[in-house]
Amino acid sequence: MPRPKKDIREGRMIHVRLSEETHKHLRIRVAELDTTIQDWVAVLIERELKRKA
Repeated sequence: MPRPKKDIREGRMIHVRLSEETHKHLRIRVAELDTTIQDWVAVLIERELKRKA
């Protein structure tokens, strides 16, 4: 999965609560993709917003 284009550290921050089980599966998925949770979520959000535009 590609990294977000912008330096994410300069952006806004959100917090999301996940169940222990969901977080466990998420950690496994991003490890498979060799990325971070932050980058993975940012790419998914950007992709969805572009799709809806």
